Amino acid sequence: MSERITVRMTAEEKTAVTSRAAVLRVSPSTWMRAALLDALDQRRDTVAALESVAGSAPDPYLAAAVEQLRRTGVNLNQALRRGAAVDDDLVREVKTSVDGVRAALGDRTAT
Repeated sequence: MSERITVRMTAEEKTAVTSRAAVLRVSPSTWMRAALLDALDQRRDTVAALESVAGSAPDPYLAAAVEQLRRTGVNLNQALRRGAAVDDDLVREVKTSVDGVRAALGDRTAT
């Protein structure tokens, strides 16, 4: 069972916590817990671990594009399994979009 601690802070402090958490792409609660645990035990480096993971997190807009392309691929596969006709121009457009997302992610192996 998890416990809860309420912390009072100024509006400026809350803004700073919220901003720092947003940069790391974690909730303010997650960042505050990591900072607190690091302060209690100097051997811990929880905030640094959050920072290292945040640097590798994808751009949220790119993540949304990847999800949309995944959904498109699922729909295309379902249509093909049913034997539905698929417009060649649409398939080329989807391929171009997939290649664009792959390139944005650093994958230069698109054929």
